[in-house]
Amino acid sequence: MKAAEWAEDQHRRAELDDLMAQLADREVQMEDDLIAARDEYELDCSRDPKLEADLACQPVRPHRPASRGRSRGR
Repeated sequence: MKAAEWAEDQHRRAELDDLMAQLADREVQMEDDLIAARDEYELDCSRDPKLEADLACQPVRPHRPASRGRSRGR
């Protein structure tokens, strides 16, 4: 590999590293924003007793698919 090609490769790797760092920072910020929004939502629901009983303020339970044992010939 020629010196010029090596230098260009190193420059591109540095740019890629910088972009990956920016992406990681953005992902952390988005996660923090989501956590803050969820915390604010839960706080709003707990302030109003009527809302607390409302299904919209209940935590979402993970969906469990129905057993498909019979459909697989068991």
